[in-house]
Amino acid sequence: MQQKLQDNQSGFSLIEIMVAVSIFSIVMLISMGSILSVLDANKKSQTLRAVMDNLNSTMESMIRSIRFGKNYHCGTIGDINDPMDCPSGDSSLTVLSPNGRITYKSDSGRIFRSIGVVDSPITSPDVTISKLTFYVLGSAPYISGDGQCTPSNNDCLQPRVIIVISGSSGTKPNSKSKFTLETTVSQRQFDFK
Repeated sequence: MQQKLQDNQSGFSLIEIMVAVSIFSIVMLISMGSILSVLDANKKSQTLRAVMDNLNSTMESMIRSIRFGKNYHCGTIGDINDPMDCPSGDSSLTVLSPNGRITYKSDSGRIFRSIGVVDSPITSPDVTISKLTFYVLGSAPYISGDGQCTPSNNDCLQPRVIIVISGSSGTKPNSKSKFTLETTVSQRQFDFK
């Protein structure tokens, strides 16, 4: 009788163990793929957040200089000390700020700020700037006279600058994130002569 009990209590066969291990391996492989994709998405999200923080800081710095500055000169043509509009846009802007004459421009995929003759990048190397455009309107000061604002005699617009930045972040082609930022800044000081 004891022998019959031992025969009924035999273990798993080799085939049953191999099938169970194969199913477990397939489930683990699928689970690892989804875990890796979640980790990759998290890394992309963190990179994008760092890039957006850097761009936010860059934009705030530019906006502050432009808002408290005057004599907006768009582009590099002419005397940069004289205000100059560019309704069709240009890739550089010079402004007379309380800290001196500042020029913003894009070069080699980064935004640079020039104070005097010193150029310094203000964007992170993780950010690639493909387009930086400044649109300047109303840069000429208002000349008081007969009180009539016409394009022929004076400019009645408060100076404003529209900034458009396009680019991408990330180094891997499959994890690059493209962005476009646009903002409008007006001169804080009342514009008149």
